[in-house]
Amino acid sequence: MDLIGALTSFSVGTLDGCDAMMMIELATTPEEYESGIRRQMPIAMTPEHARELGQALLLAARAAEMGDSPSYAFN
Repeated sequence: MDLIGALTSFSVGTLDGCDAMMMIELATTPEEYESGIRRQMPIAMTPEHARELGQALLLAARAAEMGDSPSYAFN
């Protein structure tokens, strides 16, 4: 759990009109978060992967709101 970054912001769009694009900004340590240091990571994906990611995030958000135990499942 020590290697988990904290998402501080994100933006989405398209890349060359055919792939989905997401830019995430994160702090990788508590110290970076407190001092305002952020790292940016651009991520390109197919439209299908973008839909799958969106659906998976919605499910994870619902589970988090219900207080479910952590899941370590990866796609």
